[in-house]
Amino acid sequence: MNGGSPLGRQSWLTLPALLCVLVSPGFTSAQDVEALRPEAVGWARLKTPSDYWRRHADADPWLMEFLRENTTLNIDPTWYVADVENLQQMCAYPLLFSQGIQMLDTPTSKSNLAEYMRRGGFLLIDSCININVTPDPDEFYRGQIAMLQEIIPEARVVELPPDHDVYKCFFQFPDGKPPHTFMSGIYDPNWDKYGLYGIMIGNRMAGIISLSGLQCGWARVPAVEGHYIECMRMVVNIYIWAMMQGAE
Repeated sequence: MNGGSPLGRQSWLTLPALLCVLVSPGFTSAQDVEALRPEAVGWARLKTPSDYWRRHADADPWLMEFLRENTTLNIDPTWYVADVENLQQMCAYPLLFSQGIQMLDTPTSKSNLAEYMRRGGFLLIDSCININVTPDPDEFYRGQIAMLQEIIPEARVVELPPDHDVYKCFFQFPDGKPPHTFMSGIYDPNWDKYGLYGIMIGNRMAGIISLSGLQCGWARVPAVEGHYIECMRMVVNIYIWAMMQGAE
């Protein structure tokens, strides 16, 4: 897909490509995996006025490699940037990752994000759990809701139930909740109470809000054994679910 073309809900992942994605990753030959990869699909970080928009970006290639190794998604291991002030850049990617959107402060940034999501783009918002970045999870959550209500009045934010397909579309999360990263590895119920929240435009899920610190997890902060794998597995499920929205 060219960066300047309008987003179409079927422009990223055709039905045959989707079937390839959902094949169990039990291949014995790297050549077999490469042969099944669909056309390239993408991921980019959303550049916003926040000082932290690129936090943990140096760990993104680990996540991209995990996606390549565990699915047949032809995703580039390089991390890319899409400036919220540039709709053409945003439209080059089916999924944009954001540290938060509450700080958008120009008419262009707000209208671009609304247009991107209305056209079929998927926005994954995931909070950093460092208290120097996100001091209050409740305030962070309210900030995302407030901005969405401002820029996309028709959007609804709904908590995803434990039996939602995002918890089982590829990797299995039998408890029906995302893995949580905690500051310094210390459990905090103020963060743990948050699950995943779908951003609905009509009947389509156009994004997910997470307060799980998935990015902190895949960056191995803190270094809790095995936790980074669970965080990356959750992101794989979210990515596949986002692509499935485009294949409807």
